[in-house]
Amino acid sequence: MKRKILDMRKASRFICFLLLPFYFAGCTKTDYRIVEEPAYIRVFNNLTYEVDINNKEEPQPFFCMFIDPEFDETGKPVGGLAVGDFLDKRGAYAPPHAAHAGVSTSRFNQEYPGKELVPTAPILNGFDLTNWAQVSSGTRRFLFMSRPISDVPFGQLPDEQQRRVFLDTTISLTEREVYTIHVLQRDFTTKENALYVRQENFHKQPFSDTLSYVNFYNLSAKGFWQAPGNSSGVRDTMNVFLTHMAVNTNEQGQISHQRIPEFSFQYAGAVYRNNTDTRVTLYHAFPVFPQHGNHVYTDTWQYLQLCAPPIDPRNSNLFPLPGESGTIFPGLNNLYRAVIFDHARYNPTGGHILPGLVVNVHSGTHNPRTFGVVNSVEVVNGNVYLTTVQRRYPQPIY
Repeated sequence: MKRKILDMRKASRFICFLLLPFYFAGCTKTDYRIVEEPAYIRVFNNLTYEVDINNKEEPQPFFCMFIDPEFDETGKPVGGLAVGDFLDKRGAYAPPHAAHAGVSTSRFNQEYPGKELVPTAPILNGFDLTNWAQVSSGTRRFLFMSRPISDVPFGQLPDEQQRRVFLDTTISLTEREVYTIHVLQRDFTTKENALYVRQENFHKQPFSDTLSYVNFYNLSAKGFWQAPGNSSGVRDTMNVFLTHMAVNTNEQGQISHQRIPEFSFQYAGAVYRNNTDTRVTLYHAFPVFPQHGNHVYTDTWQYLQLCAPPIDPRNSNLFPLPGESGTIFPGLNNLYRAVIFDHARYNPTGGHILPGLVVNVHSGTHNPRTFGVVNSVEVVNGNVYLTTVQRRYPQPIY
């Protein structure tokens, strides 16, 4: 009996030895890519036009992006340093958490890297940069191919649909720097398109944990606001005013929204249309208002007014806040734009609704808890976009 047991053990060891190569082969299927000397990029498609009978000759604003593309013998792009297919129009809100953390099953990407499984940026100075992709620094070639709007991968499209070059350019990326990149329309009349590359610096600034921050850009095309039929309300120069609204509930459960007097009509600076100046604009800071007991949570929200000079909402009733008296005269609509941050609580007529300029999340034992973040508001051809970046915060405790 003992002899048989020993023989069985030898046989088992021999079988395990034979299976070892298959075991390790199975383990190596996960490819952990390392990017040497990386820069960090986040790419948005800001082309918002719809292709119709009037502009059917224009390329479809839906892309496959190649970084340092590789070509086959016929000159067709087949790969590269990085490939981002299904690059769709950007969403109104670019959240601070990774896009692939959601439940969407669509292949379409409202940004790059978005849902692409690529090496992402690390935490820099406490900021969570998992929405930025790592790419080798240096001079990189960016090739955007216009493709049909479908869920067919670029390489499986008909041959002639893989040859429609939309934009081909090179940019320089510095190691360990953070870049926001936009595909933009430079000129509304000539339809010139270009790549806008902004080197961010929020991770290098001494921002306070008790404040939230926001800056502003107008990246619209030259001549857009003067075009016939344009009623976006944003001219080439606008002054920005920020008002903070408090949510109050009375004993009957009725909800009202009131201005916080000390934080009403704050001048947050001017925004100028310029889609060639890639410098970071100044950030406007405001406090995270603590409420509800002994932890920081706020249900305040922000009301942003963009007014063409010399209009000033501090001494004019032309542009009333929600719940206040006054009239927006039709003849002045093209001198004014309202943006309301926090669509969950208020939806005034004519306002552009976006999520808040702070984040409320479950952190530690508090659910929710409010954290200040760094925001960028970008106006592009009549559309308003919000990008939010947050620091790492303690994980929830259940």
